[in-house]
Amino acid sequence: MKILIIRNFPSYMSVIRNTYNIQEVGLAKALVRKGQDCDILFWTDKEEENITIDAGDNKSITVFYRRGITKLKNTVYDHCGELFEKYDILQPCEYNQIQSWILAKKFPEKTIIYHGPYYSKFNKNYNRMCKVFDMFFKKSYVRLDTPFIVKSHLSREFMLSKGISPENITMAGVGVDTQMLISDHEQCTEPLYKDISENKSDIKLLYIGRLEPRRNIRFIFETFSLLHKKFPATKLYMIGTGEREYVSRVFDFAKQAGIMEHIVWQEKMEQKYLSSIYSQADYFILPTEYEIFGMVLLEAMYFNTVVFTTRNGGSSVLINNRENGFIMERLDPSEWANMIADCINHPDMAKRVACRASETISSNFTWDRLSDKFIAAYQMLLNNK
Repeated sequence: MKILIIRNFPSYMSVIRNTYNIQEVGLAKALVRKGQDCDILFWTDKEEENITIDAGDNKSITVFYRRGITKLKNTVYDHCGELFEKYDILQPCEYNQIQSWILAKKFPEKTIIYHGPYYSKFNKNYNRMCKVFDMFFKKSYVRLDTPFIVKSHLSREFMLSKGISPENITMAGVGVDTQMLISDHEQCTEPLYKDISENKSDIKLLYIGRLEPRRNIRFIFETFSLLHKKFPATKLYMIGTGEREYVSRVFDFAKQAGIMEHIVWQEKMEQKYLSSIYSQADYFILPTEYEIFGMVLLEAMYFNTVVFTTRNGGSSVLINNRENGFIMERLDPSEWANMIADCINHPDMAKRVACRASETISSNFTWDRLSDKFIAAYQMLLNNK
């Protein structure tokens, strides 16, 4: 099959200076390794160009950078009709994207939509956008029997609520590109890296991601403050940036709580060094209000880190509570601190959870594993249409 993966968001993704797990690239490489022909369409506001990237085994992927009409986080590739004609399968993203709807109507015999978001009270703007979209466009998907591949159980429930038939929904999840997680032999000299590497005795908590209200950064500090009182040899490592006012406010709280000297924070770090950071952390904490999936959950679990998080897109798929990670029902700092403390007091249990977490990702959530589900969904679409 000739497959075109389409990212119809107006955000620039560099495959040349890529230091992160770009989902489209990871999936495309896995599909090529399975004998499929696969290319990618990305948005650009710069010069249009085609870039070839190595997929291994003397095979390659073409990444088409194209301009488009952009509005409200939508991109419509208005001059890519000839490109779309060349492929057997078109995979745009998200049900409420206008480009996805256009392709489903124009090419119903070969369009399948990869969808991740789900309903959350926290996601007010997205909920409003979906309400408007549903009024004018949703019924086309139902009438055309448009197939979907979803990222989580929560996104599957969301699509069912839109009237999409269960037979037209494939639950696949999200994979990790293990090639992007291989440690670089170049010595890292950044402060956080040196600190976590040289500290052999501390209990190490880790957070990686945006510093924003959705991720409840103050809650992390509240939990850490309680935990630190129980275990003074505990240290919190954080990698991420955020809006200046919010960051200033939450770190003011950390200062007032007397925990600043036990926090090591760095705004950015290259992906090639993160494998070592994950590997040296004991616990990963993600008290998020909403997460489409959360690549950090995949990565932390892959590297034997015990994960504490809320119920979200990724955790609903990846974690069996208390077996390979912990899904906390409430944002109660005492409950989180006590549960982490329980793991610290029972290191054999923590080690068992960490090992099962790594095995879960290695066995089931690499792109090479998940690509079979995508291929089966593509083949079903071609057979049915």
